[in-house]
Amino acid sequence: MAKHAEEVRDALVHQWQAITAAVATIDLETPSRVAGWRNREVIAHLCLQPTLLRKFIATAPTQHAVVTVAASLAGTHSLARLVDASAREAAGAGRVDFAKAVDEAVPALRAADLSATVVTMQGPIRLADYLVTRCVEAVVHGCDLVDPVRPDRVAQAITAGALLEALAARAPHLVREARQLPLPVWIDVATGRQPVLGSLAAAVPVMT
Repeated sequence: MAKHAEEVRDALVHQWQAITAAVATIDLETPSRVAGWRNREVIAHLCLQPTLLRKFIATAPTQHAVVTVAASLAGTHSLARLVDASAREAAGAGRVDFAKAVDEAVPALRAADLSATVVTMQGPIRLADYLVTRCVEAVVHGCDLVDPVRPDRVAQAITAGALLEALAARAPHLVREARQLPLPVWIDVATGRQPVLGSLAAAVPVMT
């Protein structure tokens, strides 16, 4: 478990670094793949991820973790309006320095006890599991940018696996079908970025 958690942490940092490199080359005013968001709003939303992670690590409680990866991903729809408003407000205020947010978070992340519990807006979750959900956020939203960020290979695999977990919680009989799709296609299908035909259509997106 510890080795896997460290692998997830490394993959997340690598994905953040890939986004950091890409941000310097894109036009912030270009419409992204997220309806109603420019690249600016996507980056503003991404900036919040390392910032919140640093805050959660600093206030890690001793509570028992109750939120799973699948439940965390499935629950994002309930926060959609808040996320949209937050991204638009941050973008309007110019809070789009992703490199700074990452630089400030990585030392705390490197030093963190990955078996600890952190309390997010969805409740207490193991830090190792929360990092999986942050990989999903970073991979999916990195690909929402125009031009898209090529995902870190390990982060992409972690993302695809986490979305399969979410599908298994909803429709376990469809996991085999989902596994037949190439990873980038499955990630797009699972997050509503790409339509799909057949049985899967009734069970996706598993995260929005």
